[in-house]
Amino acid sequence: MSDAAALIPAQGTDYTAALNVPPVGNLRRIGGEMFSWTDRDPRRGPEVPRGAVLHHLIGQFAAAERAALVAGPIADELVTALVDAGVAVTWLLRSLADADEAARAHPNVTVLAGAAVKLDPADRYDLVVALDGVGRLNSAEGEQLTAAELLDRLAEAVRPGGVLLLMHDNHLGLHHTVRLAPGGHLTNDSAWYPLDDHDAHYPASCEQLVGRLTGSDLVIDVAYAAFPEPATPTVLIGPGVLGNVASPLRPRLGTALSSAFAAGFRGRPVLSDPRVLANRAVRAGAEGTVAPGWLVVARAPGAVPGSDVQRHDLLVGDSRGTFAYEVSASDGGPVRTTVLGRLEDPIERAGLRRIAEPSAPGAQTGYVLEERLLHLCATADLRDLRVELTQYESWLRGQAVDGKLTGPVALAGLADVFVTPDGSALLPTRWEPIEPVDYETALVRALWEFAVQLITSARPHPWPVTSSAVDLTATLLGMAGRGMTDESVRAAVDLRIRLETADFELTLDEQRERRLQLLAVTPGTAGVDIPAFRELTEALWRQRYEASHLLAMMEWTEQIIESRDSALSKLDREIQFHRSGWAGRMLLVARETYRFAKKAVRRRR
Repeated sequence: MSDAAALIPAQGTDYTAALNVPPVGNLRRIGGEMFSWTDRDPRRGPEVPRGAVLHHLIGQFAAAERAALVAGPIADELVTALVDAGVAVTWLLRSLADADEAARAHPNVTVLAGAAVKLDPADRYDLVVALDGVGRLNSAEGEQLTAAELLDRLAEAVRPGGVLLLMHDNHLGLHHTVRLAPGGHLTNDSAWYPLDDHDAHYPASCEQLVGRLTGSDLVIDVAYAAFPEPATPTVLIGPGVLGNVASPLRPRLGTALSSAFAAGFRGRPVLSDPRVLANRAVRAGAEGTVAPGWLVVARAPGAVPGSDVQRHDLLVGDSRGTFAYEVSASDGGPVRTTVLGRLEDPIERAGLRRIAEPSAPGAQTGYVLEERLLHLCATADLRDLRVELTQYESWLRGQAVDGKLTGPVALAGLADVFVTPDGSALLPTRWEPIEPVDYETALVRALWEFAVQLITSARPHPWPVTSSAVDLTATLLGMAGRGMTDESVRAAVDLRIRLETADFELTLDEQRERRLQLLAVTPGTAGVDIPAFRELTEALWRQRYEASHLLAMMEWTEQIIESRDSALSKLDREIQFHRSGWAGRMLLVARETYRFAKKAVRRRR
C-alpha cells in the first residue's frame, strides 16, 4: 500500500474536525505529524495498550516530581494514573487529531504531535513508557527510522537512573500464528506498517531485544512474557517461571494461559485454537518463545539496578480496570496469592459477585484435575478415571451444606481444581454466586463442560460414538455414582450462561443463542468459544465419518434383510413341499426346475 493510499480516511470519518476548533495550550507540534490519520480506532488498526497488569507496572514507577514520556498511543486511564501520581507527563502521538483529542482530555499533560525522530535529544525523562512498542512511532510525513533506531531513540530519552518500560511484539507469537485475516494487509490501516519477517533490524526474540537495549547502555531489570496479546496483556510470566519446568507454578500456568486466550480470542476466527498450542509450549518449556509479546523493564546507569523494581513470578489481571494479583512461590516455601490492584467498585452481574481476594493452594506439588482427566481419557484408563471422578464428587459434596454450595467452589470447573497430596483445593477464580447453588447443578455443570471440551476439541476418549455432550455427561456422572435429569442439565447450562454473562456482559438475545448452541453439542460440533479453522475441519471430518458409518450400517442392514428374506422364502418352499401330496410335490419340483432354468438362461446372456 502506498503512503498516499494509506492516508485516505475511511468513509464517513472526519479527522479534520479537530483542526477546525481553537488550539489548546498543552499541544505542541514538533514535526512529522499525520493529518488524515488516527491510531485510536480498533476497527482500522491494533488496539491501544490497556489492562490491569500494565496499570500496576506503571504505578511502580509513578511518583511525584518525576518526568515521564509516553511514546505512542495508550489507553487514557494509564495516562491518568501517571498524572494522579504527580508525574509530569509528556505524551508523543503521531496523529494530529489524536494529539488534539488527548490534549483536551488531559489538560495537565504536554502532548507532542509528531514523529519520534523529531524528539529533542536533549530532553531526558525518569520514565519512558512505550507499551505500544515502536511500530507506531514513525510517521508518513518524514524520515522513517528502523525498529533498531527507534529503540535506540527511546533508550536515549532515559536519563541516568531512569526506567524504560517497553512492550515488544513477537512476530513468532501465538497471536500471529493463529491469526486468520485474509486481505487484512489491504483493508486495515495497520497495513501502512506491515510485519516484515525479513527486517534484520527488528529484534526477533527476547534475547535479541535484551541485547539491543544492553547495547544502548541500558541494564535489564526484568523481562516478562506477555499473553494473550501485546496490547491487552492479562498474564505476565516472570523469568523465575519462564522455561523452568521445575517451578511449582508450572501446573497453574497452563490454566492461567487457557483462561487468558479463551477471553482474549472469544468469537474471533483463528487458524487453530491458541489454547492447544499454548499448552504444548508450556509442557515444552517454550512459552517464552511463542509469547505474543515481551515486556521489558530496563534502567539507565546511575542507580542500583533493580533497586525499585518488584519482580513477579506470575502476574494476572483484567483486560479492563485495575484488578491484578500475583501468584508467587519462594524456594521451598508455600505458594502465595497477593492482590496488587483492587477492584475500584464491587461488581455484581447476572446473580454473581466478582471475587476481590483470590486464593490459591499453598502446596508446591500437585496437578490440575482437568489435565489429569484428559490424560486418562486419552489412554482409556477407565479405572483411574473412575477413581478421580469419584474423589472429585466426594470432595465437592463435602463442600456443600444441606445440598447447597456457596462461594467460588459453586462456579469452579475441573480446570479450577488443583489436587495436592493433602487433598483438592481451588485455584484463583473470578466469580462467586450471590445465592447458594445446588450441589447437583454444580457437579453436572463441571462434568458437562468437560464433556463439551472432549467433543468440540476432538480429544480422544473411550466413548467416541457418544451422540451428544449430554450423553457423555451422563456416562461421566455414572462413573462417579451419580445420575442426572433433563432439568439438572438445563440448570447446569443456565449456570454457565450466567457466568459468561458476568464475564462478557451478554445481551438477552446473545444468552438465548448461546444456550441453544451449548445444548446442541454433538460429535460433529466445532469449538463453542473460539471458532478455529483446524477444529472446524476436524468437526467436518467427524461429521463425514459418522455419516459414512451410518451409510455403511444402512447397506449392511439391507443386505441382512435381503439374506433373511431369501432364507425365509427357501424355508417356506421346503415346508410347502413336505406338506403337499404327490401331485403338489411334482408341481413344486417343476416350478423350481423352471426357475433354475430361467436363471441359467439369464446367466448365459
